[in-house]
Amino acid sequence: MQAILYTAPTEIENEIEIISTLMDVGVDYLYIRKPELDDFSLVDFMEKLPEKYWKQCISTSLIITKEFDLGGYHFTREILQKNTAYNNKILDWLHANYKISSISAHHIDDIKKYDDQFNHIIVSPIFKSISKENHHNNWNFDELSLILSQYKSSKKFAIGGIEADVQKINIVKKCNFDGIGILGAIWNEPQNAIEQYKKIEQQINNAK
Repeated sequence: MQAILYTAPTEIENEIEIISTLMDVGVDYLYIRKPELDDFSLVDFMEKLPEKYWKQCISTSLIITKEFDLGGYHFTREILQKNTAYNNKILDWLHANYKISSISAHHIDDIKKYDDQFNHIIVSPIFKSISKENHHNNWNFDELSLILSQYKSSKKFAIGGIEADVQKINIVKKCNFDGIGILGAIWNEPQNAIEQYKKIEQQINNAK
């Protein structure tokens, strides 16, 4: 299974060093999610991140995606609704330049709708969120497993509440997900970030 690491939403001490280490030990994609930063501040952030990781980065800013030749672009729900006249043009540009197009899905119908349009579908929150209080969704995991086995044009990532919990990891594997996304399990205790990631990775390798 592949792994997405989300950046900490707010500034964290030694964040770049922690990200770099996690990328080196096995994280496949870095989703740059900094809702409080404008594009100018995001430029500063990207310039601190070693260039060798840029192709693995996916941003919610198209300007940053183009400026740093990142690996892809994530369509937020707000962007999708506001830019209806341009979404297809952006998708065409991304795919023509071999970049990842990404979207979030919060319902089964979203997965069906987006499967043949986007490369990554972020299914969330799959469990009760660690980083956001009272943020959860009541998925029918049998139905979700069936849908993910039928709609296979894109990669599906389980995000929300992912941690080193064997029961959760087993559910994710049984649901036929292609990967996971990690946020709260890493950044709630950044001093233990590397240890936490390795525990999650071990649970994935041991899951049935």
